[in-house]
Amino acid sequence: MSPREKAFSIYNSFYGIPLYIKNVKECCYKVIDEIIESRKDDPAFDDTMWENASEFYNPHPMYLNYWLKVREEIKNL
Repeated sequence: MSPREKAFSIYNSFYGIPLYIKNVKECCYKVIDEIIESRKDDPAFDDTMWENASEFYNPHPMYLNYWLKVREEIKNL
């Protein structure tokens, strides 16, 4: 699932709850922050240096760069 698709998935899971759009985004950020926080002790989690290593690099959901991109996509919703 691309970061954009994942952002929509997380956003839509909160959208049915009667919240203002700002609150929906805040809930999404909280989910992503919790995922990042839970993996921070894993030294292999931080893949941000790999992003510029190859033009064929694709962020994977198991790594930090993917979740940072999902967070950015939610900001753009």
